[in-house]
Amino acid sequence: MVGIVITGHGHFPSGILSAVELVAGKPDQVIGVDFEAGHSAHALKEAITAAVEALGGDEILILADLVGGTPFNMAAAVKQELTGRNIRLLAGTNMPAAIEAVFSRVNAGLDELTELAAAAGARGVVDFEHLGQDKEQLQFEDGI
Repeated sequence: MVGIVITGHGHFPSGILSAVELVAGKPDQVIGVDFEAGHSAHALKEAITAAVEALGGDEILILADLVGGTPFNMAAAVKQELTGRNIRLLAGTNMPAAIEAVFSRVNAGLDELTELAAAAGARGVVDFEHLGQDKEQLQFEDGI
């Protein structure tokens, strides 16, 4: 199974993991690495490296919050340094991407999983004004 590291600014990683757990239960082989105020880029890089090593396995998907941000840049550095592992890095992570990654990794390899998570993340951004224009009346009674 593909291991997953989620990293980002502030408590984005631990927050999204908390939300994933609420929807899907506590996932195995998923680690969040927060980048809090006052932490150095070097410390973040060490934490991401430690998370990748703790997951074991040869296939790791790193989900970052923002392309070009420190968490993304440090994850990219880890990917370049850990050449013995097959690591993919995806930026712009949101809840749909995280849920897709957690659920689909049972049946998907790393490359397919990366594509599925990216597509789910893109589909998950929806303008309410355009939601359900061609459908019957929308139902908002219950959520997930």
